[in-house]
Amino acid sequence: MDIITYKEKLSLINIAFGEGIVSRDGNNVSVQCPKCQKSAKHSNKKKLSISLETGVYHCWVCESKGKNIAYLAKFICIHKVTLDGLCKAFGSIGENKEDLKEEIIALPSDFKLLCTDNSRISNMAKNYLLSRGLTFEDIVKYKVGTSNEYKFINRVIFPSFDKDLNLNFFLARTYDKNQKITYRNCKFSKKEIVFNENFINWNKPMVLVEGVFDAIKAKSNVCCMLGSWIDDGYLLFQKIVKNKTPIILAPDPDARHKAQKIAKNLTSYCIDVKITNNLDKDLGEMSFLEAESYINNAKPFDNTSRIRYLIGDIKSGSIY
Repeated sequence: MDIITYKEKLSLINIAFGEGIVSRDGNNVSVQCPKCQKSAKHSNKKKLSISLETGVYHCWVCESKGKNIAYLAKFICIHKVTLDGLCKAFGSIGENKEDLKEEIIALPSDFKLLCTDNSRISNMAKNYLLSRGLTFEDIVKYKVGTSNEYKFINRVIFPSFDKDLNLNFFLARTYDKNQKITYRNCKFSKKEIVFNENFINWNKPMVLVEGVFDAIKAKSNVCCMLGSWIDDGYLLFQKIVKNKTPIILAPDPDARHKAQKIAKNLTSYCIDVKITNNLDKDLGEMSFLEAESYINNAKPFDNTSRIRYLIGDIKSGSIY
């Protein structure tokens, strides 16, 4: 069987989709998405990323994705020779479906909701959450539960659901001071999900926080990043840009430098960003009223505020 070279693959994609932009590492090429071209707003954007090795593709604007670029190419008017070349390079069209097979996510088989369980373990978990300032209503709303599986013992489990109420992620937080690992996440990339998207209204200002306890204290339209960083490789970032959602960043005090970079990235996509000024503790450690006050008093991020932050941070970091 003839081997299709790297240059030949790139040439075939450029012929089919128009001249693309090759990534710095040379592994991917970005071209105009044929589905987005139907929209005047996105017609000229090269946001369809294609792996030059496997043919796997993903458009972060319209979220079209699949295992074989030849499948998508068959829907546009290209010469049969080009389509045959793509099939030869990446596999025949019939070998792959358009959508990538979704990984199945499942909670532990013995998962029990705290709000309906009065066992000793459940009561210990509830007492921990109440000591963190949560209310019983929060426990019900976030469907917090427990499991007796070995890796989840003495942990509270927070499930996450997408906009259609399908389980898309879960994490477990220990309340045992003797356990070295504080959080255990399910084996699924946090880049590919929006945590509890079912609670989010993309048309209203959204508070962006690091963790689930921060999100609970924020109460209002809020989403947690499951960490201190997001960029345009994260579905959450992509949906913010797509919906032009105004953002209120509420970083932990030790992640303010990252928050400045996130704000800079978001504003480059014309997203309105504000940043809270909680310099002493995380939102998750505050009362609901404290968290609300910091959120309501968040300051707009712009070049002036960024320069002021950078000047104040010169002694502890570098200007970026």
